[in-house]
Amino acid sequence: MYFKKVRLKNYRNFSNLSIDLDSNLNIFIGNNAQGKTNLLEGLNLIIKGSSYRTKEDREAIKWNNESAYLFGEINKDDENIQIALALEKKSEDFYKNKLIKTIKINQNIQKKAVLNKEFKGVVFSPEHLQIIKGAPSLRRKFLDEQISQVYPLYYKYLSEYYRILGHRNNILKKEINQKKKKEKLLIWDPRLIERGSFLILTRIKFIKKINRLAYKFHQKITKEKENIKLTYQSNILKDQEENISSINKEFKDKLEEHREKEIEQRATLLGPHRDDFSVYINGFNIASYGSQGQLRTVVLSLKLSEVELIKEKEGVYPIFFLDDVMSELDEDRRHFLLGLIIDKKVQTFITSINLDYFNSNIKEKSRIFKIEEGKVTSP
Repeated sequence: MYFKKVRLKNYRNFSNLSIDLDSNLNIFIGNNAQGKTNLLEGLNLIIKGSSYRTKEDREAIKWNNESAYLFGEINKDDENIQIALALEKKSEDFYKNKLIKTIKINQNIQKKAVLNKEFKGVVFSPEHLQIIKGAPSLRRKFLDEQISQVYPLYYKYLSEYYRILGHRNNILKKEINQKKKKEKLLIWDPRLIERGSFLILTRIKFIKKINRLAYKFHQKITKEKENIKLTYQSNILKDQEENISSINKEFKDKLEEHREKEIEQRATLLGPHRDDFSVYINGFNIASYGSQGQLRTVVLSLKLSEVELIKEKEGVYPIFFLDDVMSELDEDRRHFLLGLIIDKKVQTFITSINLDYFNSNIKEKSRIFKIEEGKVTSP
């Protein structure tokens, strides 16, 4: 699967852009704030239907414009597929200043879910280096995003879980009558348990799969000096069991056990929304004892594992977006990463301030673009 061409109109700082792309490696060179990340976001937006940088799609529309249009032609399984995405501000009273997003695949209007099912992409940016040492919410986000790409049902259950969680937390916060509060909780608890148990089980299975792949990549990057291991940390389970009935029972027991404490603190204290995972290198927790180089290697191994896992599930490699990470990797890691991209023929888009990170062999095998003030040229 790869982009053949992309067109952007009134998107971010691009007024009118149209470029043909290489099926393997594309490198965008330019100073900061010229549009490199905007272009990567636009490509990703075409295949995902939403931005990985902002929740507000209207921010993608060029300043002083009412609409933006994005178009991409993608080859998948030797079939050329056209994706068009329109973002339009509506000021009429009926719309109440809402943004109207229209997605078309081969000129047929489709829902975002169809895009997510058919097209896959993996993003690696400097922010992802915080996955290991950052807050647990970053690791949960990493898990949820990657699992949702591979298992669409997971995203459905995740959305339902957080909707149920919101109702439950509202009861805990706002219901004054204690008897009524407990009665209402008993109504919502079975739904929370059902959705939450599914999420926990799926995460445990996913961690095992990505652990297998990350182990192999990490061994190669470190020349077999380091062993990586990921472990899921559930606040519900004592053991990493893979039986949905057992998880359901433990979840139910835990909620009953902490009922009074939740009422006192007016929040749902247990469930996958508070779970985490840890990464160990040679038996040591990398978040506490890892060097910067080790942290970068771990995140690189995880990102490459995402790419490989999607290939295993879908039969084709996802599109890989590397946003300004070359400067974060040393020469050995850059060499390994770029060699893998070329060898596996994964279509990859890389942004960088200059070409110093790429040797002559990589340059010869790449299509290189220069970005300056929202305009793209060949250097």
